[in-house]
Amino acid sequence: MSGKLATDPTALRSAVNDQLTSAAGAWADGATAVDGFLRRVVADLDRMPTLSVHHAEFRHYGSGYASFVDVFITKRDGSMRRSENGWTRVEGLPLALCRLAPLAALFKPDVQSSGPGGASSSGLPALSLVANTALPGWAEEYRQIRQVLDRHDIALLDSQVLSLPLEAELRVETNLGSPPYSVFDAWFHWMD
Repeated sequence: MSGKLATDPTALRSAVNDQLTSAAGAWADGATAVDGFLRRVVADLDRMPTLSVHHAEFRHYGSGYASFVDVFITKRDGSMRRSENGWTRVEGLPLALCRLAPLAALFKPDVQSSGPGGASSSGLPALSLVANTALPGWAEEYRQIRQVLDRHDIALLDSQVLSLPLEAELRVETNLGSPPYSVFDAWFHWMD
């Protein structure tokens, strides 16, 4: 059902206006319930056998509004962490959990860095980085992430669906993309 929701014209019109678009589960009870539900999903992701959640951004990047929770998942065994000169680099898989509907997008491996005085760097989600299938070196991890999302009835969308164009009159307030807008922009947008 969630996969169909991703391309439903009525749902997309609501999504570009930052309105909850699903009457299922937590989405029927409002934004506070959705955030609580997504926190439970993140906790479940952190219990995966070979993966752990390195970071989850629930604060809209500190300003503005993000239509998603940005989750960064890495290998539990520490093999993707490197420290040097006070900086720690962590390789992992970014995952965006949509706040507007039970939808998610998984992205190609990326690196987050943190250093002295709270300095840090990380990338933002982009349609061009969506992972459609298990990536080399991450096949088992991809399977585990998919299992957790399935358990919570969250549809993992691929670039074929996310790259579909939005109706021409729909505009998305976002720093992550520009016209012509796509299904990705409707569900995964951020405005500072």
